[in-house]
Amino acid sequence: MTSLRPQGLSPHLFVRDAEAAIAFYRDGLGAVEVFRNTLPDGVILFVELQLGAGRLLVSEETPSLGALAPPTLGGSPVLILLEVDDPDGVAERAIAAGAEVEMPVAEMFWGERYGVLRDPHGHRWAVTTAREQLTPDEIALRRQVPPLPE
Repeated sequence: MTSLRPQGLSPHLFVRDAEAAIAFYRDGLGAVEVFRNTLPDGVILFVELQLGAGRLLVSEETPSLGALAPPTLGGSPVLILLEVDDPDGVAERAIAAGAEVEMPVAEMFWGERYGVLRDPHGHRWAVTTAREQLTPDEIALRRQVPPLPE
């Protein structure tokens, strides 16, 4: 049997206001809605979004199922890495749509342009693009730490 969805990793985020979250992911990160599954009472069971080459599932918080949103938990220990061509542009767009900056986009010693945002629903996103392909020794030199022993 062939899978109807592309295989790979697809984060499933729980939020307190799925419609607002979907709007943020669309307007702030460029996501496109692929599929929507609602319960008879209209509650969003999940919405599948295309985000670059990956998929993202978004559902209403449902405490009875243990599906809790970051504000209920006091934050999120997860950082979702979003690789894009223009992290500065994505960050600007996300901030305009309501994201907060945890770490401004900047050049990093490991060869990426990288920054961290928190979306209005409490989920954390790193936006990044590779600038250089560096070896572990080159990265260690750039951060001015001795290379790891072999």
